[in-house]
Amino acid sequence: MVIVVSGLTASGKTTLVQAMHDTLSDSTVISYDDYSIDALPSAPPIDLPLSKTVDQYDLSNLMKDFLKAKNHYNYILMDFPFGYKHPTLRPYIDKVIYVKTPLDVCFARQIIRDYSDKTINDAVNWSKTYLNFARPIFLDYENFIAGEVDLTIDGLLPIDQKVTLATNFLN
Repeated sequence: MVIVVSGLTASGKTTLVQAMHDTLSDSTVISYDDYSIDALPSAPPIDLPLSKTVDQYDLSNLMKDFLKAKNHYNYILMDFPFGYKHPTLRPYIDKVIYVKTPLDVCFARQIIRDYSDKTINDAVNWSKTYLNFARPIFLDYENFIAGEVDLTIDGLLPIDQKVTLATNFLN
């Protein structure tokens, strides 16, 4: 079974995937973040609507690892932001779980995660970029991805409750 966990940046996707992996025997994890797909030269500009560009993201390295794992585990858990929307992976997906976390919480988590070891000016500059540029992109992303999922989980729930919801849903 191929389970994709999607959500905004810092919504809790990776945490949920790892906790599910710890719970589900015979599972493996494939994480979008391990492939730097957003940084590839072929990646489309971030300011274009995802609905128009999702198929331009090159998943070839991720797909090589996915296809190697495909018939070796009962569960392939994927931290993958595009849910069902990327045509290369879509045919293989059994379920998509969306972690719906309020934007302010995602923003705060991202500041803690990415700016704890940086200067206050770096955090302020990201805050300005977020307000003037990134926030509308995140809203567009959520509207596009969250509309076609199998289960939505509240990103504010404790992790044990999220895992219970997700694993009960799979059974």
